[in-house]
Amino acid sequence: MTRTLTLLCTACLALPLSAATGGPDAYGYTWIDSNEPGGPTFNWVDISFTGQTVTGLADDNLVGPFVMETDMPFYWYQRKFIWIGSNGYVAFNGNGNMASPFPLIPNASGVNDFVAALTADLNFSGVGNNARCYLYDDVNVTIVSYVGVPFWSPNAPNYTGSNTFQIIMDKMDSSVTVQILEQSGLTLNNDLLIGIESVAGTIGLQHSSETYPVGNYAIRFEMPPTALLEVNDGAANWVGAPGSGGIFRSRNGSPVDLVANGLNTGNTTLQGMVIQGSVLNSIGTVLNTFQQSVSNLVPSDDTTVTFPNALTPTAAGTYRFRNTVTNVTSDLAADNNVRFQEVVIVDTTTATHDLRFHGTTDDAVGLSWNGGNGGVGVYIEPPYHPARIIATTVRIVNNLSGSSFTMKVYADDGPNNSPGTLLDSVLVSGTAAGPGDKVIPTSAPITITGGGVYVQWYMLGPDVTIAEDVTPPFSNRTFEVLDGTWAPYRDAELSDFHLGLRLEQVPVFDVSCFGFFGLSDGQPISGSTAVRIWLRNEGNQPLTGFPISYRYGQGSIVTQNFNGTLVVGEQELVTFNNAFVPSGQGEAALCAWAGLVGDMDMANDTACVNLVITVGVDERAGSALLLFPNPASGQARLKGLAPGAWEARFIDMQGRTARSAQMVHGGGDLAVDLDGMAAGGYQLVLDGQGARHRVNLVVLP
Repeated sequence: MTRTLTLLCTACLALPLSAATGGPDAYGYTWIDSNEPGGPTFNWVDISFTGQTVTGLADDNLVGPFVMETDMPFYWYQRKFIWIGSNGYVAFNGNGNMASPFPLIPNASGVNDFVAALTADLNFSGVGNNARCYLYDDVNVTIVSYVGVPFWSPNAPNYTGSNTFQIIMDKMDSSVTVQILEQSGLTLNNDLLIGIESVAGTIGLQHSSETYPVGNYAIRFEMPPTALLEVNDGAANWVGAPGSGGIFRSRNGSPVDLVANGLNTGNTTLQGMVIQGSVLNSIGTVLNTFQQSVSNLVPSDDTTVTFPNALTPTAAGTYRFRNTVTNVTSDLAADNNVRFQEVVIVDTTTATHDLRFHGTTDDAVGLSWNGGNGGVGVYIEPPYHPARIIATTVRIVNNLSGSSFTMKVYADDGPNNSPGTLLDSVLVSGTAAGPGDKVIPTSAPITITGGGVYVQWYMLGPDVTIAEDVTPPFSNRTFEVLDGTWAPYRDAELSDFHLGLRLEQVPVFDVSCFGFFGLSDGQPISGSTAVRIWLRNEGNQPLTGFPISYRYGQGSIVTQNFNGTLVVGEQELVTFNNAFVPSGQGEAALCAWAGLVGDMDMANDTACVNLVITVGVDERAGSALLLFPNPASGQARLKGLAPGAWEARFIDMQGRTARSAQMVHGGGDLAVDLDGMAAGGYQLVLDGQGARHRVNLVVLP
């Protein structure tokens, strides 16, 4: 499909095919056709029964990768994977989506590393379209056949003509043959291309452009027996991860590592190639720079370097990671020496925050699909999980016809993390789809617990245009969507769409009861005592109207409502209306808790303290007893204790019972065993004979 912005291209006249040979290109490739003596004999290879059907082709997309059984020699390197484009070409990398207008070959910018057969604005979509594609592969040959594929048309049913052709990649003699069985109809602007281009976009061989081939015609591209040049070429292959896709990170989160990959795309071993990683801020100022030298990098090999803690995300904003390859003598293709990754630092502490790769300005003409049936998308992975999506965002440049559009959100649970489950779809009517920034609430909040989502804007009529940002950096996360088929956006390295997500903090309801005021472990209680507890809001939502309770041992539960407002992060001292009134004697835990419905962390809801009830107990001062020696180790002796049964407890400085024992005292001095006790201060509490004694004791190491 042709984008609206390309309609100004001047149509060119078709030219007859006359030349029977061509080349060589800079590497030495030549071509020869079936009209030339010694050229290939046209011999259509029918793989419709022996090959596999290629599914997923639509309009302006590519599918893959397909793994060839053996490597295909191409220029000075070997290729194992292929991607098949709906517009009649085979690419050797996943970033090779090509669409009209097609560039001349060679072309350093844009897509490189491909075989263009009958490359034109073809279309596999539309009611009644019988377009088919087949793939056959074995150890000797790989064949891709396009059968009955029409050109795209802006008029219903959106296709016209028919083209049947194939690409034959011979792994034995390293040749590439294009065969045209049938060609009928015309494409817009006569935009056709046949040729090959290397990974270095400056080297390639074009057979023809803007020229319609005839049927029963073959062209063979032949690799030279000896290359015409020695290729030294080091490439910044990717930065961050394969594809160099943009990322989001949280302000004041963990430092972000810079990962850079360098590739030898030449045919000589590179010695001492330098991989340099840099961090740039939003205005291009270099904040950090690192580098590492690589020795003995053989052709087609790559190496990955990790520069840790490259960016400490203390300030929100847009940053760039830059991977630069240097120190390659006579580097053939300097245009592949630098790669960027966009890194967006987001203040995730705000109540709502937007995730977007685009800047604030729309500095391009915008994008709209001819015919009003097309869309674009962007992949966004939040900087934290779970993430709660409440809206999509988009900027519309104009809407001359008052067309509607849809905003959709897809999970990344499709094959190879592609768009899968539809999570939300919202129709924006033409009356609400005028120019300007739009925040489109989702039908209901969407919570994702891992990975990311695809956000899609899709036209439902003509002349509605989405804004584009053509100021670097770029996310490399954009897609074009036609008839439900997603493909990498053809200008992903040159622009971003004004398209994003709005998140709000996932509501966290969490209150903690983290202690008592005025009560400690081992404290004796002999009368009515106020119960005062500390509450704290550990979540991110204000809290009110929840029950709080306390209970001593197995006694009755006392409950009341907290009707104040506990704001986020606040702590408050709360006094129960009903005091604790002890009865009897003994020791048990006094526990208090908060009963908030939906509390996210119940482990912090309860606080307990051990209290000793002394109602009716004669507690006597420790001075009535004599403990000696003090400090002591191993053993001490106690003088003045009445005969009878006693319970002895050693309470440490934290109020915990370190040791307890039952004993029967017959009179005289009582031996107190201290073996195995940790050094420190204790209180020895003795209960028995209707009395309680407390004596301070220091245990020596």
